Amino acid sequence: MTLDQQPLAPAVAAAEEAGWTVLRLDLDGVRGKAGLMRRCAGVLRVPEYFGANWDALADALADLSWLPDAPGRLLAVTSWRGYAGERPEDWETLQEVLEGAAEFWREGEGGVGLTVLLAEAPGGGARAVRGR
Repeated sequence: MTLDQQPLAPAVAAAEEAGWTVLRLDLDGVRGKAGLMRRCAGVLRVPEYFGANWDALADALADLSWLPDAPGRLLAVTSWRGYAGERPEDWETLQEVLEGAAEFWREGEGGVGLTVLLAEAPGGGARAVRGR
């Protein structure tokens, strides 16, 4: 899926207009797993007991009960190419965790869904990982 000019702007605007919770995960400057986990924890507003590892991130994305009530959730991941280039194995794992979370919400019964969008710089396009 490719979006014009600013890849996420139309999707973010539509989600916000629909009353969704929009979370922006900007990976600019993140070069290691510890930094990634700190950035994710801040953006997702996870509880203090967050374990800062892949399993904890997957668990947090499958819960999200601490976020405000909303008809949907959008996680917009931007500026990820630097991280992907520095840490290709971790980037692959992060994508698997995000896809797993989207699948969890898509297959779940009731409740609020999660959609994940991956985008780079303006004009770079976007890719959706859809949940319900």
